[in-house]
Amino acid sequence: FFPKKGPFAHVPPLPLSLLSPFLSFSSLRAPRIMEVQEAQRDLEEASGSKHGYLTLFGGLLVIGLGLMAVIVVYGAGRSENSYFTNEESQNAVYPQPQPQPSSPFSLPALDPESRGPPSEQPLVRQAQPPILTPIPQKEPRDSVRGSYTFRMMSFNVRRDFESDGVNQWKFRVPLVQQMFRRENPDIIGMQEVLPEQMEDLKQMLPGFKAIGVGRDDGRSEGEFVPVFYRHEKFDAVDSGHFWLSETPDVPGSIYRGAGCTRVTTWALLRPKQTDVGVDVLALSTHLDHVSERARDRGAQVLRLMIRKILAEKATRARGTAVVVVGDFNAEPQEPAIRTLLNDVESNLPTSKMLSDSRLEALQAPDPGRNFGTFPSWNAKQTGKIIDYVLYSPTPMQCLKRNQPPRMQAGSPRMSREALECLRYILRRGAPVDMKAVTYRVGIDRSLENNRKQPSDHRPVVVDFELSRAVQRR
Repeated sequence: FFPKKGPFAHVPPLPLSLLSPFLSFSSLRAPRIMEVQEAQRDLEEASGSKHGYLTLFGGLLVIGLGLMAVIVVYGAGRSENSYFTNEESQNAVYPQPQPQPSSPFSLPALDPESRGPPSEQPLVRQAQPPILTPIPQKEPRDSVRGSYTFRMMSFNVRRDFESDGVNQWKFRVPLVQQMFRRENPDIIGMQEVLPEQMEDLKQMLPGFKAIGVGRDDGRSEGEFVPVFYRHEKFDAVDSGHFWLSETPDVPGSIYRGAGCTRVTTWALLRPKQTDVGVDVLALSTHLDHVSERARDRGAQVLRLMIRKILAEKATRARGTAVVVVGDFNAEPQEPAIRTLLNDVESNLPTSKMLSDSRLEALQAPDPGRNFGTFPSWNAKQTGKIIDYVLYSPTPMQCLKRNQPPRMQAGSPRMSREALECLRYILRRGAPVDMKAVTYRVGIDRSLENNRKQPSDHRPVVVDFELSRAVQRR
């Protein structure tokens, strides 16, 4: 391809076989190679150096095509090994994103320290914004004032009697289950629960744990007054039971003149999802239905046992709120209610043992504060108020004031209640603020004209807000 004369005479001729991959010589045959070469020499002699430049251009074209082929092959081989190894990725320096101007719709910046090593993170295109998981906010510590809420219910389920006809327990189970779903309580104190009813209630409340014993033998005989609590929200720190009699620790004991044995169940519950530092002492009870004196004596035992449980079981570093629910078989003006609400043994005239949520709640929506809780199967009538939700952030008002009581006039000794109050303060019991936010008697308007009811009692539902007060130093 190169001329024998001229400036390119020193360039050796290229073999024709090197050009065969890039030029189309499919019709070329081996016997004709000599004829082609002889024709080439004749053309070179006739045309001179003009054909030499054309030949040079063809050679350069071939060389350029060869270089392009080498580049393509090299690039393909490098793309197969383009990912970093683990050591290279750890030592690699990644460009930091430039700060963007803030706007109401911009996402918060990611914390570089919260990321893992680069080898563990998938490469994300810059055009795609990162998916951020919201960080849950922590509850305030004890040093900061915080609060939490829970819903308390008192419900007498009515024991199973064949004489109730259409209101036998087997017919009321769906209505009771529907009532629990509608009211959605966190802690439930129940009364008149027979052993077979206890099993049904456990099945219809799968998210709850139950505490309670039979009143006749302290195990499984007789009525239960159980405490059910939502186990996702509370842990039971301790629990127990006592009888409303002169010997509260003796199973099956009874006051003289009482209609039957009465038992009380208690549970010291600790919230799981808060660090506010306040426990709840929940009690479920059922006072006597025959003797007013037995009811008053039962209320006195109840008050004394609350103090004993607080003294033995309450944690010093935490506050403890008390909630007592139940069927008291007494209207608001009767002695048993006054015994629980008024601190008659204290020398503080304004002190209270417990408060009635019916009177103290901030709100009381329809049907209101004076609506009866015992209609006796008649949904249209109001009925008597004999079911209560009583509460107190501390066992006595003097604790809330954070000051020891004075000695009784004319007595060289403190009363038992004053001594217990002073002892509680000296061991630095934590003051607690507790508010009854909403009081409500649970009714189902769709059953007003129906003979079949969930129970002969209506449930009482109260929403509480609980917080630990800042202690004085």
